[in-house]
Amino acid sequence: MSVRFLTAFLKSAGENGVMILESSGEQRTVLVDREALMALGSPPRADETRLQENVQTLCAIAEVKLLRPTSVGQSIRISKADVTEWQRRY
Repeated sequence: MSVRFLTAFLKSAGENGVMILESSGEQRTVLVDREALMALGSPPRADETRLQENVQTLCAIAEVKLLRPTSVGQSIRISKADVTEWQRRY
């Protein structure tokens, strides 16, 4: 399965990041928790720059989640635990 990145932005309230991906011909929404953004680097930040700097990592995490049968037709959420697991493996 190939995932194509379309766009990423921080919600206006600043609590979550949002990414739009295309997978198997359909657009998928990925919600990135504030804590996940903060776990992506040091010092911990949850801002637009941190989101944009880590699009490739977040796409890789989302792609793994898309392979799960439970994700069909649902939004995907990336949590701090997902980021920590990805960092441990890679």
